[in-house]
Amino acid sequence: MIKLKSFSKYFYILIILILCYIPLFTMAIFSFNKTSDKGYVSFVWNGFSWDAYKNLFSSQIMMSFVNSIIISLITSLFVVSISLLTVFSLWKQKNKTIKTVHSITNNISMINPDIIIGVGLAMFFGAVFGSLASGSEGLMRAVLGHTVMTLPYGILIMYPKSEKFNRSLFEASWDLGYSRTKTWFKTYFIYMFPPIIFTIVITFVFSFDDFIITSITSNTTTIGTQLYQGQFRSWALALGTLILLAMIITNIFFFIKVNRKTK
Repeated sequence: MIKLKSFSKYFYILIILILCYIPLFTMAIFSFNKTSDKGYVSFVWNGFSWDAYKNLFSSQIMMSFVNSIIISLITSLFVVSISLLTVFSLWKQKNKTIKTVHSITNNISMINPDIIIGVGLAMFFGAVFGSLASGSEGLMRAVLGHTVMTLPYGILIMYPKSEKFNRSLFEASWDLGYSRTKTWFKTYFIYMFPPIIFTIVITFVFSFDDFIITSITSNTTTIGTQLYQGQFRSWALALGTLILLAMIITNIFFFIKVNRKTK
């Protein structure tokens, strides 16, 4: 009876994993499928081909990929910096009403549809900066737009950890003669390092995949705008397959590292 229960648990987990990975491995298989004459994805098997990967490494897609990386990295830096200073200020704040108001307003901004945020940002940028004039200006607007979009998530991730920070540790560092800045880095920053890394990952992924904010607020071409522009292109399957491969390799190394620590 115990073996049957144990088998049922593992079988259930296996079924869930299969359901989760079926679309991913289907994508990987069809990334090697021959595309249509116009380069679109074919949903019937036409034969083995490297067309999707050749299209992926074309100059236009590579430029969009570089733009996405630049926007995501700068956005992550902005979001982490602003979120860290915000949660630290809230940690120092003793007024619970201010913390409650901040929590409510932060949650409201998170549930707003992206298209509403995008339209509002486009109007704001138009009033402040005027009409778009160049690609570099569009890149700046995309970074600002992504920062506004992902900032509530950064604050939400960091806030619970920040509230548990031990104030006596901060004060003890002062007693040792450290300056306020050095104390902040030696204690609070190191303590907040795990949520900082998590915030960078979440912000980078959200920004890299964004289409609505980028297309409404700027004229910059990114992977997101290329992916959702017109019909589904075959290079998107190749990109997804490479990301899937990278994640599998990362998980394998993580699994090996965990097993070595437990032995």
